[in-house]
Amino acid sequence: MWQTPTRRGVLEGVAVGGLVPVAATGTAAARTAVQDAPIDVTIQETNSPVETGAVLEVTATVENGGSGSLSTDAVLVVGHDPTVVDTRSIQVGAGATETVELTFETAIVDNDQEFPVWVVVDGAADSTNVLAYADAPPVAIEIFRTNDPLATGEVLEVTARLETEGDVSATETVELIVGHNPTTVDSATVSVQSGGGRLVTLEFETAIVDNTQEFPVRVVGSSDSAERTVRVIGRNDDPVETDVTFTSCTRAEVSGTFGDGDSVAASTGFYNEGGGEPLYGNTLLEDWIEIGTHVDAPFSGTIVFEIGDERDVSTTPDGARVEVPDYGELGTVLTGITLPPDYPTATISRSNPQAQSCLEEIESGAGGEGTLSVSIDGTNAPVDAGDFLEVTAVVENTGGGSASGTVALVVGHDPQEVDSTTVSLESGASETVSLGYTTYPAAQTTEFPVRVETPDDSAVRSVTVYGTES
Repeated sequence: MWQTPTRRGVLEGVAVGGLVPVAATGTAAARTAVQDAPIDVTIQETNSPVETGAVLEVTATVENGGSGSLSTDAVLVVGHDPTVVDTRSIQVGAGATETVELTFETAIVDNDQEFPVWVVVDGAADSTNVLAYADAPPVAIEIFRTNDPLATGEVLEVTARLETEGDVSATETVELIVGHNPTTVDSATVSVQSGGGRLVTLEFETAIVDNTQEFPVRVVGSSDSAERTVRVIGRNDDPVETDVTFTSCTRAEVSGTFGDGDSVAASTGFYNEGGGEPLYGNTLLEDWIEIGTHVDAPFSGTIVFEIGDERDVSTTPDGARVEVPDYGELGTVLTGITLPPDYPTATISRSNPQAQSCLEEIESGAGGEGTLSVSIDGTNAPVDAGDFLEVTAVVENTGGGSASGTVALVVGHDPQEVDSTTVSLESGASETVSLGYTTYPAAQTTEFPVRVETPDDSAVRSVTVYGTES
């Protein structure tokens, strides 16, 4: 919560309902009085800034440094003409610390006001400044995400996060302004609740252009703005230009822009038990994604092909994921990717350069004494309840031989596995994996642990999900 630096001092002659003369807190006498007293008072937080007429909340801790139990009052004093506004009885054991919450209903004012507050206990005091807004509080704006790069003529989506400061809510009108010659193309008026903010998405149907263009977009409110550069791919540029990367034996990443009806497919090789010698098998283009059917067209982003438990296609924050079944009892390898121009002839466009060695390792049963260590590289938290939470982790084989295993994402205080993938790494090699799941549409903002596990190691990080009522 908002809080200015505090200062310590002694308030003398405290009387409920009366004015409170303030001692010269900068004098040595005042400082010594606090330091020598067995009571120490510290303001921990306030809900400042608040709207005029709202209740100000002040939370403080009281530490009893004496040898006996303390039974006394904690007093809240406010204003440039200090006035006692709240009193709470407290009991603090010898050497113990207690927390006390004090409140004050602020006055209705015409102008923003900043004023001091004190928490006083038996001559010991702590103070801070607080702020009451007379008018609508400022709303901070940041661009949370965009859906670019996108094809010319597609609808650009710009999602911004709006937040107020402190325990205040506001109604805010934001505008989407695009281009080097700024033009307002969309606007929205929304209610921004305290304690979490909200997301708002603004849209703009891009013009049909021949050449790829980059231009600025701005989200502008009454007191703040945010800007980002976006990219629109023109008609003269190849809409299916792609970059194919095989990050391991079991994972491939295909980045590019694709049109309606385009298909991208994966082929595999695998081994099954044969009652002696392993039996080899393969698939050709049996696992694919079709733009316009599995995902909206046109599509720009990254398509991840990954060996998993069953055939599935799903969307991700960066694009899409195609889960390829583990066809082999002994293991399955992604051997190639087929891009749209080669799809009608069932031709592999890009072969996995690791495929042969991966298959030989499965056939020979080589595994060595590898160790899959893991560390969390990042997350896209905080996210809104109901949105996709993504966790990126780095898996490294720190052992002396090759290693294969499952990398799982486990979330919550009551641990639950929500996603997994498999990796196969030579000694000393590493791989970045992306795991995630669609969060539950919970009403309240929550913070919980996410853990990435391998058979040999795990890493944990805390994330925040904003509630739907925040």
